[in-house]
Amino acid sequence: MAQKSSYLQYLPPVLWRDDPQDPEFSLGGLLRIFEKLLTGVPDGAVIRHGGHTHPPIGEQIDRLDRLFDPWQTPAPFLPYLASWVALEFPTLQGEPLWDEYQQRRAIAAMVRIYRRRGLRGGLNDYLDLYSSAAIRPRIALDDGSRVLTVTPDPVAPTAPAPVAALVSQGPVLQGTALWAEGVVRPWTAAVGADGSVFLGDIGVPAGVALPIRNRVWRISPAGHYDLGPPPKATPRPLAVDTLALSQVCAVAVRPARSGRPETLYVLDRPGKLSAVAAPYVGVPAVAVTSVAASGTVSWPVAMTVDGNGNLLVLDRGAAQGFPSAPTVITVDLAGPTVSRTALHTVVEPLSLLVRPDGSLLVGDGGPQDPADAGQYPGNLVLVDRSNPASWTETPLLPAANPLTAPTGLALLPDGGLYVLDAGLKPIWPAGQTAPFVLSVAEPAAVHRVDLGATVPTVVRVTEPGRFVYPTGMATDGHRLLVCDPGQHEVPHLDTFWPRVRPYRFDAVIHFADPRLPSDPTERQLALNRAYGDIRTIVEQERPAHTLVNLITEI
Repeated sequence: MAQKSSYLQYLPPVLWRDDPQDPEFSLGGLLRIFEKLLTGVPDGAVIRHGGHTHPPIGEQIDRLDRLFDPWQTPAPFLPYLASWVALEFPTLQGEPLWDEYQQRRAIAAMVRIYRRRGLRGGLNDYLDLYSSAAIRPRIALDDGSRVLTVTPDPVAPTAPAPVAALVSQGPVLQGTALWAEGVVRPWTAAVGADGSVFLGDIGVPAGVALPIRNRVWRISPAGHYDLGPPPKATPRPLAVDTLALSQVCAVAVRPARSGRPETLYVLDRPGKLSAVAAPYVGVPAVAVTSVAASGTVSWPVAMTVDGNGNLLVLDRGAAQGFPSAPTVITVDLAGPTVSRTALHTVVEPLSLLVRPDGSLLVGDGGPQDPADAGQYPGNLVLVDRSNPASWTETPLLPAANPLTAPTGLALLPDGGLYVLDAGLKPIWPAGQTAPFVLSVAEPAAVHRVDLGATVPTVVRVTEPGRFVYPTGMATDGHRLLVCDPGQHEVPHLDTFWPRVRPYRFDAVIHFADPRLPSDPTERQLALNRAYGDIRTIVEQERPAHTLVNLITEI
């Protein structure tokens, strides 16, 4: 060694004063070896391990905290670090299924997930870890939360917004006998001047042998039902139930004006329009008119009230699963008279909003059988009605945007536009051979849209997995109210039991076709593997008192 160790200075001189020079053995030469290992001082000799220069131990000690940071630790250390949180990385035939990023993400999130174990949020987070694999299935947990609230932060409107269940209690059954009424599958909502929330409930599918029909309900801002009189104070539907409606699809509140009471208007799928006036209790409902035109197919999807007090109905013009012929139906209640205006830009009408200036916003799902990825996004279409003889339509968002199926629109007092998106395309998979393998399968979410930016922006404000199949949204001024009827019915599959049976929930799984392998054998293996992983996780992590159904087809 060319030099003696500088560590000698820390020893008494008697130990090194007569230390011999190289090449004889000396204490200074011996300490030089340890000094090189600890600090990496140069001496012409290179220490190698596995073909790589060994870094100084001192530097490794300085970086010791990074060794236990899942985002900074060396990749070979990840399996050992995962064992600290009882996490095993999934493998297939000995080969890892997760890439390095997924491994780091899972380790970093696992402690937080364990804190929520036994809760829906914890199970949601756990499933989200595994759904980030290559095929990324869309997993939604239906625990019977029928109406949910989303409360954006007025100071930071694009920050994550808390989601809470407003209505989770439905009807009470004993076998097939109905003990108490309640909301089952709310499809649409509107809000009255006093904050009352009106819900259009489509009930259970027609072929289900249960005494539960579609209803219209009024609940308080806190989610409490309007109860009947004692001694049996059970949830009470509104009087429109006496009109024998068939699948309530839209509700709208016409404000009170000039001695005219606030009035709730109810529309069912065949086009029957009914009304019941405030105070609603003890007030008979009346049939107003029909919005269905003779000789044409009507399929209303949304309804609202404009500044003139007219009702506006967004009509798909064809049944689910068939190409649409969108129109806006204007109902002048003074007559009443019904008129139609065709929409030529909108492809798949899903939601409707009247802006303060009288123009309309239509949530458009776009082509439902997309030819390529460029047709995956949905859009918002501005309908200018300033010229009654010729309405104009303008898509507002760039062709590439996060929306897929905008089923709800709402404006908050700060002018913020919020869009509820179901995340599925096609939104109506009727007639498909694989109704759970779609062109697009993204988590349903609420987005905030800024149309005033140079390039309009769309920012998701709710975490994935909070909604199953959301179909409508309203606002009471400071929060958003989301109707989630659960998975749309699919022939031969029971997808509504969490709504009528206690301690049950559904895990609804959709797959995006473009993410699956093209080879049929590999595709089936991928589907089976994902299904098996999800089933295992749900069974292990579900609350112990619950039962679960996995809703999909593979």
